[in-house]
Amino acid sequence: MNTQSIVIVAHKYLTQPDDDLVVYLNSQNNWRVLHICHSFPDAPDRRSFYRLYDRGKLVAELQTKDYRAWPEPLVYLKEMFFTIKWTVQMERTWNRYIGMDGLCVFFGNLLRSFGKVRSTVFWAMDFVPQSRFKSQIKNLVYGVINKHGCLHADEIWDLSPRMADAREQLAGIQRTDYQRHRVVPYGVWLSRILHYSYNECEKDTLVFMGHLLEKQGVQLVIEAIPKILESAPNFVFKIIGDGNYRPTLVNLANRVGVAAHCRFLGKIESVEQLEQEIARSALAIAPYIKSLDTWTAYADPGKVKTYLACGVPVLITNVPWNAEEIERRGCGKVITEDAQEIAKIVLQLFDQQKNQTMRTKAISYATGFDYLNIFRSALCE
Repeated sequence: MNTQSIVIVAHKYLTQPDDDLVVYLNSQNNWRVLHICHSFPDAPDRRSFYRLYDRGKLVAELQTKDYRAWPEPLVYLKEMFFTIKWTVQMERTWNRYIGMDGLCVFFGNLLRSFGKVRSTVFWAMDFVPQSRFKSQIKNLVYGVINKHGCLHADEIWDLSPRMADAREQLAGIQRTDYQRHRVVPYGVWLSRILHYSYNECEKDTLVFMGHLLEKQGVQLVIEAIPKILESAPNFVFKIIGDGNYRPTLVNLANRVGVAAHCRFLGKIESVEQLEQEIARSALAIAPYIKSLDTWTAYADPGKVKTYLACGVPVLITNVPWNAEEIERRGCGKVITEDAQEIAKIVLQLFDQQKNQTMRTKAISYATGFDYLNIFRSALCE
């Protein structure tokens, strides 16, 4: 079997699909994989690192110093420098380069012009037509860089089917402008997840996973807890993740008097441990606030699919493209941003029969986005 080579470049805070693609490629034993990661500007550090794999084995890795003291424009230049340097150092010519955002694929297109990669893929993690950042200058740069990626990459991978429609309507990028286009969504590794029946799970628990930002709506759940406690006094809200909004949420829990029922678990590094923490829960929630969320509508939130793959019924606001489908398939419930309604539906879905039926349907629905099938299809020529 001939060895193929690929560079995958991403900005990182939590795990995302590039990590899963690396796992898949390493399992095939015929890939040389260079995985380059740069910290997001608002992450606790501004390091870059790479890991080099050859036929499934880690053969080299390196992490830079922390560039936190550098101004943001210089950090992006640092990222371009290390991406180009490491790519050129590790292989004469790479078969394929995948960039997980417009800036990363811009680096890849530069490398292609030097003859260091043969083809580039723009795997678009989001499409935000406006207000992606607070700075208008950054929003302008974001739009230009992403449009350049769509027009100049050899292939576009979109997370959701809404992305191409939105680009046509809001950015003037037609489907005929792409050289090649696929929908490559978030997926799951069903085979590694241990599922729990209702009788085995942590009853009266609700779990949230994600970056703690105001738009994620965790505050709505905390405000709903007093009402939930009237009927479920042992209720526990597990909050997995971290972010700048965490102190506000902690203060809110104290102010409302429900701190004892909120478990802030922080970031769980091990994906397997994360999945087990979710799978043991009775319910999961994704309460996106529509007025504050400018990108989820066009993306494919990975946490929702993780919830479903873990066999946990999902409460979700009608922001992601598949919210109504989740409800229609009987593995979740669309909710509003009203705390009283959230409390009511949480209590309804704590019912043993309803919960077990939805757990079974969640796992059945999740079989449709197993990563083995997604990556086999995406990487075929």
